[in-house]
Amino acid sequence: MTSPDMAPARLTAAIIGTGRIGSSLERDPLRSKPHTHAGWYVSHPHILLMSGADTNAEALAAFGEQWGIPASRLYAAYPGMLAEVRPDLVSICAYAPERVEMALAALDAGVRGLWLEKAVATSIDSARALREAAAARGVTVVVNHPRRQDPHYRAVARLIADGTLGRLESVHAVFSGHLIHTGTHAWEVLDTWCGPWAEVRAWPDPPSVDGPAGDRPHAGRERLSTTDAEDIGGRVHVRFANGVDAFVSGGRKSYFVFQFDLIFARGRVLLGNDVNQVFVTGPSPRYAGFVELVPSGALDGPGGAPWVSVLADAVRDRAGDLSSLDAAIRALALGVAAVQAAATPGVAVTPATVDASLVVASV
Repeated sequence: MTSPDMAPARLTAAIIGTGRIGSSLERDPLRSKPHTHAGWYVSHPHILLMSGADTNAEALAAFGEQWGIPASRLYAAYPGMLAEVRPDLVSICAYAPERVEMALAALDAGVRGLWLEKAVATSIDSARALREAAAARGVTVVVNHPRRQDPHYRAVARLIADGTLGRLESVHAVFSGHLIHTGTHAWEVLDTWCGPWAEVRAWPDPPSVDGPAGDRPHAGRERLSTTDAEDIGGRVHVRFANGVDAFVSGGRKSYFVFQFDLIFARGRVLLGNDVNQVFVTGPSPRYAGFVELVPSGALDGPGGAPWVSVLADAVRDRAGDLSSLDAAIRALALGVAAVQAAATPGVAVTPATVDASLVVASV
């Protein structure tokens, strides 16, 4: 056991992909802080941010200047960084098509913990291969689905479990963005709240919905390579094994939104990036003898530890924790099922018929 006067050695960290979520969003005055992988590393008392790699020279230079990383530890190619710096922790914030390849290279270099952006992979098979490799080495992997640790989303899970508002009947979700890139956030939340899914039906957005790339929020490289399917927007119906239905509208819009509307037998919850409201049954102010829904305050409660702390603690304890990765793979599978189902609108895809080899291009 470490004595109180012996400070534990700091874990060293490096980031592959030093752009928005890797580093630069920390400069957004409207974002909560810390908000990026670099910001979280620097905020942790037992982690030392050592290095970064990016093919974008401008982003790399800005990263070094912002976090005080010398030029000698800034790399245009990540293999050189992994070989020379030998970090304990590696964040992978590059585009999804390269994510698993980078993660496997980090594992081969002896990394002790990985923090991955979503989507964790572009196919279920490749995500499972990453899990197998991480498990074989006893490495902890966390995936950046922050709502899994958020107190408000955890409070919803408690409402569902304890039946305070009666049985959960349906969830209506709406978000700006495609079914994999943004959608994995929604699929991960729905997996947490509703459990295993039984079938998925989907209807894709018509091509005209997306419009010119420059007019859309989060416009970027949508087709990165020759793949089996493109990431798309669309309408999705998910029937969960417990009988709950989820109706999802995801696609490019002229505004940003990420919200859930949960319908319970005795109440309703609205939760998202810009809403937090619980409604319960009460006397109607409009119709004598009727019961309606009335506001009952906001969701609150204890949250989970930040992912950076989950990662650091598991690595220090040699826990080899893959629970976050498992949740991310389930979320990816639901997203892939939605894209697959959209190819034959209205026809159900089930866990038995989802194509684990289907590659979906995503940023």
